[in-house]
Order: sequence, then C-alpha cells, then structure tokens
Amino acid sequence: MHSESVVQAQHLMMHLLVIFLAGTLGGRLAEKLKLPDVAVFLLIGMALGPAALSMIELPAESVLNQWILIFGACFILFHGGTITSFAVLRKVWGTVTLLATTGVVLTAIIVALAAKWIVGIPFMVALLLGAILASTDPAALVPIFQKFPVRPKVAQTVITESAFTDATGAIMTTVIMGLLMSESQVGALGIVWQFVQLAFGGLLVGIVVGAIAAFLISENDYGLLKEFSPLVIVISVLAAYLLAEQMHASGFMGVFAAGLMLGNARSLRLTVLAKEEHAMHSFMDAIGLKLRMLIFILLGSQVDFAVLRDYGAAAVLIVVVFMVIARPVTVLASLLPDRQAGWAREEVLFFFWTRETGVIAAALIGIVASTGLAEARLLSAIVFVAILATLLVQASTTPWVARKLGLLVSAQGQLDENGGKDGDK
Repeated sequence: MHSESVVQAQHLMMHLLVIFLAGTLGGRLAEKLKLPDVAVFLLIGMALGPAALSMIELPAESVLNQWILIFGACFILFHGGTITSFAVLRKVWGTVTLLATTGVVLTAIIVALAAKWIVGIPFMVALLLGAILASTDPAALVPIFQKFPVRPKVAQTVITESAFTDATGAIMTTVIMGLLMSESQVGALGIVWQFVQLAFGGLLVGIVVGAIAAFLISENDYGLLKEFSPLVIVISVLAAYLLAEQMHASGFMGVFAAGLMLGNARSLRLTVLAKEEHAMHSFMDAIGLKLRMLIFILLGSQVDFAVLRDYGAAAVLIVVVFMVIARPVTVLASLLPDRQAGWAREEVLFFFWTRETGVIAAALIGIVASTGLAEARLLSAIVFVAILATLLVQASTTPWVARKLGLLVSAQGQLDENGGKDGDK
C-alpha cells in the first residue's frame, strides 16, 4: 500500500509520460507536415484532455501547472535573449523600441476596442486580453528562420521584436491584472511609474545576473563554471526571475536581459569556448522543446469547449481584427518612423504577416485563469483561437510569403528565386 502522496506523485508521473510520449510523436508529425510543432501540441492536448480521452487532467490553478507556465515562459524568454545580437540591435534599435512599446500598446488598445464591441466585456478586461496577445512568439519563429533563411536584418529584427515584446507584453499584463485585482484607484502617473519600475528594475537585475553568468563560464582564470554552462543557464533563469520579483520588478524582463547579456558575452570582452557555447545552445534547444510540449499540451487539455461553442464566432472576429488590423497598424507606426533602418516595401509587408502568438500568451492566460477573474474562461477561449490561428495560418505560410516577397537567402547571402544580392540587408 502506498501513501496518498506517493499515489499523487505517480499520477503526475503518468501525466508527464503521456505528455512527452504524445508530444514526441506529435513533433515528428509536425515535421512531416511542415507545421509549427506548438500547433500540433495544442491539438494533442485537446484530444487528451477531459473533454475527449481524459488522459490528462491537470487543473489550471494547480501548483504544478503554474510552475510549468512560469518557468517555461522564463526559460523561453531567456533563450530569446541569448539569440538577440547587440550588432543587430544597434542597426534597428529604433524599430525594436517602437514595436516593444508603442506597438504593444497599440495592439492592446485595438484588440481591446474590438473585444469590448464584439463581446461587451469591460474595457479594462478587454485591455488585459490585448496585453496578453500583444507579444509575439520566439518559440515558433526561431525554428522557422533556422529552416528557411530569411534576409538577416529582417529575421533578426523579428526575433528581437518577439523577445522584447514578450517582456513588455508580460509587464503590461502584470500592471493591468494588478489594477483589476486592486480595490484602490490608480492614476495615469501611477500606472506609468509602475510600468517603469517593473521594466527598468527587471532590466537592471537581468544585466547583473547575466554579466555574472557570462563571467563564470568565460575562458579566464575566474571562469570557475565554464564546464557547467547548462547548469549556469538554469541558475541564471531562476536567479533573474526570483531576484527581480523580490524587488517588485518584472521577472520576465529580468530573465530576458540576463539571456541578452549571456548571449553577447563577446561584447563584454569575455570569451566563451565554442564547445561550451554549443553545449549551452544545445541544452536550451532541448529543454525549450520539452517546455513547449508541456505548456501547449496542457493548454490544449484545459480548453473549455462549452465556452468555445458559445463564443467561438466572436473569438474568430476578434482574432481577425488582431491579425489584419492591429498588426499592420502596429508595423506602420513602428517601422516608418525609423529612417535609419531603411525598411523596404517587401520587408514591411513581411512584417504585416509575421505575427505568431504562442508560449508567452499561453503562459500569461494560464496565470490569469488561476486568479479567479470572472471573464477568465472567455479570455482563455479567445487566446486559444488566436494562438491556433496565428500558428496554423501565419507561421505555416511564413516561408511561402518570404519566398514570394524575395526575402529568402541562400547560405552565400544571395536572394532566392526573385534575385538580387542581399548584402547587408
């Protein structure tokens, strides 16, 4: 006879076995069908959840589910930071800054207005939905650009945007959620100050943690942990998030900034051996895949089909506004003012279409759902439709759009099919 705690542990282990087994098979299927794996994971979760086969039943408010969502979001943000280049940031910092600030706010407001008009929810709740959907998804974008080389300036800007908007979108969600949960009224200046405190506090913590991590794995006399780079990554993610949260700053911004510092160690005049750098990225790719499986299969298993049935049509309308109105407006407002970047027409059009929503939105809606917000079920349905639509419709056609716009490049840096030398673009 086992104790109740042992039985519960075995039950959770069985859930993990089912998720990883189904996720591995689903990943192979996605590869064969040339679909984003996260979209397939969502569908697998729906099939394995209580509404179908009942093989996975993990409540959204459970501690394990919350840990998976928070740590998964942190790890993926950290990874996004490590693949963001200071060199690219210097060239397109104006565009990235506008996309991650003005762009996030514009997207949130347009989605909020659409949601308020279509489903009649309070504006602040609708704005919470907009903030959740405002971030793009490095977990979906990075594998696409690895398989289909898009013009370097465009690809790295899109990836950099996804990393920064993940952090700022998460901060905006945190601020709005705090306002909704608080009984006291907060003025405009208070909201701005809270945003600044969350963003810059997290940035400062992340810079310090990332710099220390880079120093410890560098090739110098004090690089005591250079042979333990995977462990340093885990410690850095946990330290950046927890320290920032303890200081009432944004843990999400902290982990992104830490990853940015570690990924650009050479800019800090620190040398990381190629062997250790390879081990670091291999580890992040492997763990990132497992976390994507966990997050998206669990999210799919928690989909409320009754809510989808009741609000599915409205959710589709909101997502259409999100994809064909909010994104182009955001891109035009962010790219056109940046004369230094010199964006070409075909590049702007590519930005219109490259707008995947995924891991961070899934993690944030999972966190919101656990708070007991009255409209949480409705917001979950809309976010699920947005994730599925952007991944199945936009992510799966991104290589085709890039080819049609003449943005695919060969290994030698020449534009594919439609010709023209890529050069510095």
